[in-house]
Amino acid sequence: MENEEEIVELEKEILECISQRKVQKLRQLFEEYPIIDIAEALDNVENIADLLFVFRVVSSDYTAELFVELTDAQQENLIAAFGDKQLIELVKNSYADDIADYLEDMPANLVSRVLKAADPQLRADVNQLLNYKENTAGSIMTTEYLSFNKNETVESTIEKIRENGRDAETILTIFVRDNSRNLVGTVNLDDLVFAKKEQILSEIMDIDFVTVSVNTDQEEVAHLFKRYDLNVMAVVNATGKICGIITVDDVVDVMSQEAAEDIANLSNVSNIEDPYLETPVLKLVLKCAPWIIALMILQVFSSLILSNFQGEINKFAILSVFTPLITDSAGNSGGQTTGLMIRSIGLDEFHRGDWKKVIWKEFRVACTVALVVSIFAFGWLMLEMSTGIVQCRLSDYPSLNVSNDTVLHLLVALLVSVTLAVSIILSKTFGVILCWFSTKIKKDPAVMAEPLVTTLVDVTSLLTYFLIWSFVIGPFLGI
Repeated sequence: MENEEEIVELEKEILECISQRKVQKLRQLFEEYPIIDIAEALDNVENIADLLFVFRVVSSDYTAELFVELTDAQQENLIAAFGDKQLIELVKNSYADDIADYLEDMPANLVSRVLKAADPQLRADVNQLLNYKENTAGSIMTTEYLSFNKNETVESTIEKIRENGRDAETILTIFVRDNSRNLVGTVNLDDLVFAKKEQILSEIMDIDFVTVSVNTDQEEVAHLFKRYDLNVMAVVNATGKICGIITVDDVVDVMSQEAAEDIANLSNVSNIEDPYLETPVLKLVLKCAPWIIALMILQVFSSLILSNFQGEINKFAILSVFTPLITDSAGNSGGQTTGLMIRSIGLDEFHRGDWKKVIWKEFRVACTVALVVSIFAFGWLMLEMSTGIVQCRLSDYPSLNVSNDTVLHLLVALLVSVTLAVSIILSKTFGVILCWFSTKIKKDPAVMAEPLVTTLVDVTSLLTYFLIWSFVIGPFLGI
């Protein structure tokens, strides 16, 4: 349900059921609508008593899933308000990875209450997940999966799936282990259904399967899912024993999170975990201000160049008019390159040994773009100066060694267009090289490349501009 009006209508229905204690109608809504839509409809409900009523009268099969989709504040308030019986019921119907997710940011006393309500095995699973490094395969995996010995028959395997499958995250793929509990293969449900009942799993299992270590970065996990078109993947420890599984819905969350981080980094904002409307003003300020201050400090090099050439600007004031054009155009050019590189890195389009080809290709692109832009800029600047949009008259500089305004316009347009060409080539080259360097030192290029490209481009474009003026155009004009 993506229509906002439909969500509002659903919210009204739910609140009416709560206020008038229409239990049957409320239960019916949970059967008719996806849980994610109901959670969104409850987003603005702050009255904990209303939420408690829902959890009291609706089946725990639904409310356990609903709890995962609620806001952090609602989750925290509910756990604080739950009695022990409700808490046990919630935990019993939740998966270990979901419990670990909502416990991560909760106060210690609430975490303790939830873990106390869990049975020993579930408590061990949750603790295991909470102890893995953040943003690794271990931290996003679930421990509810089906695994069987390789000597198990098809018939007995199917029977055990019937008995225990409802507690598993997925039954579409089962995992096969040897007598030492090492993972040796996988079996898809359709292969199991169509196999002969007396066959053993080792005869029908797929031994060509993909696994990740518990310490594998979650972004790499997402790349593997995309590369091999997977629905589920096993997570193994150093000895090859299966610790848990990651399903495609976990990967969708990871991709969404990584995309949000990259967008934030490209915008020079620290990543915001909470929804915008739920984030306090002070927190937003703290996310934005450090980046602005850091970039301001980095701009000291640009200020240094401008101050050193202040005398040249005083002699020929028109120079200052075109500095924003040069820095902005070069910065936009570098930003395009880093954006393309970050996108391609995110989609895992580059492989080992590709970077030389990438750098060479982007250099050719840079030269072509620089040629096109500089030719256009030359013509455009001539138009601006000849029509008076930009005031550049020989009468303002009577000591110049030129005969008329047209010659002066030609020289200024040449200065700016050549500077643009050099700056664009350098900015695009910097962009691709910094992205390559970021991957070599295992840093996120969205964090490292973008600010550095901005600073380098400003410095090099200004330096190019004033050096060409000082050693070529200025002397020609007699300044």
